[in-house]
Amino acid sequence: MWDLNRAERKAMGAALVLVGVSLVTRTLLAPDPGRLEGLDAIDPATDLAGIEGEVVAALTREQRAQTPLADGEQIDVNRAPADELRRLPGVGPSLAEALIEERQRAPFRETADLERVRGVGEVTARRLEPHLRFESGAPRSAPAPAAHRPALPPAAPMSAGCPPGGARIDLNRADRAQLESLSGIGPALAARIIEDRSENGPFETPEAVTRVRGIGARSLARFREQVCAGTR
Repeated sequence: MWDLNRAERKAMGAALVLVGVSLVTRTLLAPDPGRLEGLDAIDPATDLAGIEGEVVAALTREQRAQTPLADGEQIDVNRAPADELRRLPGVGPSLAEALIEERQRAPFRETADLERVRGVGEVTARRLEPHLRFESGAPRSAPAPAAHRPALPPAAPMSAGCPPGGARIDLNRADRAQLESLSGIGPALAARIIEDRSENGPFETPEAVTRVRGIGARSLARFREQVCAGTR
């Protein structure tokens, strides 16, 4: 009747047996004969079909959750149901539910936002990053095509180490809005950059920004040509 493998047929059979035993037990142990009134009105075929349908649906969801992502396949972390989130590497049922609960508080705008979820650290977030989409269905960190890329806000005052003309954003002087205009940098990472340079001093080179938690070599590559590191 259904195209199920051996394991799925066994699971369905076990579920149906348990349901049947439960119905028979409740009927035999019912203390009040009046509770059996209307029992003859039950259509076993209809009820069984409904139960089988629920079992098949559950098996289908579980099978989907166990299906690995294809090369290049991405999941919208703000919209995917739990069984889809479980297809992400290292994401089990508990973490999938935690992701859903957290995104209901506030949508994820970038990979670093996943660290708001208990159990997701920097290493886990970076492992998930290639497989994620955010809200719009496209990786938030991917730069827009040159022809459609929005103009950058005015650069911060120039300082030594930055080319003339204000063509690049100075990592040591840029405000939060300017940092958020960089490819792959959202509010969380912009705040971390400002906090890091306040506590640890200016970035001597653009590459030094990788000392900020959540920014690695791959992240830097996305905005490297947009920045410079001027001296104060």
